[in-house]
Amino acid sequence: MISKVAGSIPVGPAIPHSIYKGNPMKITISNLKHSASLSQETHAFTATVLVDGVRAFEASNHGTGGPDNYYPIKGYTGPSEKEINDWLKANTPAIKEHGYELENSLEIVVGDLVNDELARKQLKRMLSTKILVIDKDGEENALFSYKGKPTPDALLAMQKAIDAGRIKGRLVNGGDEAIMAEARQLV
Repeated sequence: MISKVAGSIPVGPAIPHSIYKGNPMKITISNLKHSASLSQETHAFTATVLVDGVRAFEASNHGTGGPDNYYPIKGYTGPSEKEINDWLKANTPAIKEHGYELENSLEIVVGDLVNDELARKQLKRMLSTKILVIDKDGEENALFSYKGKPTPDALLAMQKAIDAGRIKGRLVNGGDEAIMAEARQLV
């Protein structure tokens, strides 16, 4: 049985947070805790924001459509939230999508990182229980799951079916980082 994998509405391509013009600023998150049941308009989450590897802020959102909250961690002496936002505005491109242009900000960066981490976890769960293939659905790429445990024999059979042209697409299970990144965007 084949089924198209339903996922969240993409909000745009992930911004490469560690590759900025000028001096780089690496923004990452750790300790992500997400509550799907409390997420209504936005993700309900808590996380630690690291700036250049240093714990900088505790971030949270209640999931009801409001902005993220950022609380500086005691002893943090790096750039403030405003300074980070100013730096992002000056050193990263604005996001242009659906006729709108939005200046980059810490909230957008953290949102992208939360989305990426949630997609990474969902893809990991799916890869352990399903055979996944990326193929076209009309004009767009889509992620399809095939019923059946992804055993080595089943994956080999699927790859042979793809190679023989009986099934279209590219096998995700066991793929390299490029195909995993594409699959995360489609989850």
